[in-house]
Amino acid sequence: MSTARRIVRTENAPWLPGGSCAEVWVEDDCRPPEPSIIVRLLLTSTDPDARRTFFCVLTPKGPDLPTLFLGRGPERMSLDAGLAELQRRTLGREGLQLRCVGYVRNVVPSPDASYPHPAPYAHVPVFVAPEGTTPAVEGRWVALEHARGELDSRHWWPIVAEHLS
Repeated sequence: MSTARRIVRTENAPWLPGGSCAEVWVEDDCRPPEPSIIVRLLLTSTDPDARRTFFCVLTPKGPDLPTLFLGRGPERMSLDAGLAELQRRTLGREGLQLRCVGYVRNVVPSPDASYPHPAPYAHVPVFVAPEGTTPAVEGRWVALEHARGELDSRHWWPIVAEHLS
């Protein structure tokens, strides 16, 4: 039985078709949800001042968790293949023991032509790597306490904040 808890529900989420919502679910080690449309990787560490930190890559939209879009339609990559590819791109290797610590669930009861994902549900899980895993890509480590103002609008923020708290 799952012990996942819904911690956020955004009614009429502006990035989804009308009448839809986005939910954020967390658990220490949840079963990865399907169908998944994006996968994210959470790398964590503790800095010399004993602050919990997490790794972000720099994107045109600002700092973000390492992310891989799985594709659309029949070309969509499987969750396992996507996680392996995200590890190769971010860590330079694959095969780490990852745990799903939460996910964003798009709930779209009536998709319109602009919504390319499965309905009524599509998921964006966040997987955590073992503490101290070193990235092989450029980015920066962010202290949880300093990230709130900059990153708390990200869909994944409640998952990261819950996991590191």
